[in-house]
Amino acid sequence: MVSSGKREWVTWFVAALLLVVCGLIGWKLWWGSSTLPVVDRAPNFTLTDMYGRTVPLRESDGKVRIVSFHYTRCPDICQATNFKLLRLAEQLRKEKLLAERVLLMTISFDSKYDTEAVLKQYTDRTGMKQDGWLFLRGSQEQTKQVLKGFKVLAEEQDGGLFMHSNQLFLLDGSQNIRAVYRMGSELDTDAMLADIHALLEDK
Repeated sequence: MVSSGKREWVTWFVAALLLVVCGLIGWKLWWGSSTLPVVDRAPNFTLTDMYGRTVPLRESDGKVRIVSFHYTRCPDICQATNFKLLRLAEQLRKEKLLAERVLLMTISFDSKYDTEAVLKQYTDRTGMKQDGWLFLRGSQEQTKQVLKGFKVLAEEQDGGLFMHSNQLFLLDGSQNIRAVYRMGSELDTDAMLADIHALLEDK
């Protein structure tokens, strides 16, 4: 015969276990999979591409996104990063993932100089104009809000140069930031590709 004290303990244990299970299910539904940790929540921005089309971030929900920042007159780290991303884009295209399940979104710091025409010329010249890679721009206020949302710093200096942060971000299909990488020639695109695969396999 089970004592009333033992029955009460079992009841409390089962209730606590159910709470933990429900909490884990809720966490997964809200934040996404736990394969990669949730670092932060991405800001819900709306910018325009180099064709003048309005691009809300939520429009691509459900896809994995790489969000990076640059300006076309950048003499060093932005160009090194973009050419690394070009290599990543080529691999994603070979795997038939680019545009279909993965997007690259590169946002300009320099809303005054980087017009739609300048972005077209830049992507033509560098071979970066391709489906699945969006080069985005906005007004100064829009750009400021996006930078603030991602906690990225960018300050214009003399001669049209910018002093800026060097992060780029991996977003899941629910606008959660799942990884942060460092810009530049040492950017590990193999590690990025592995992280992208991990998020896609969790769907």
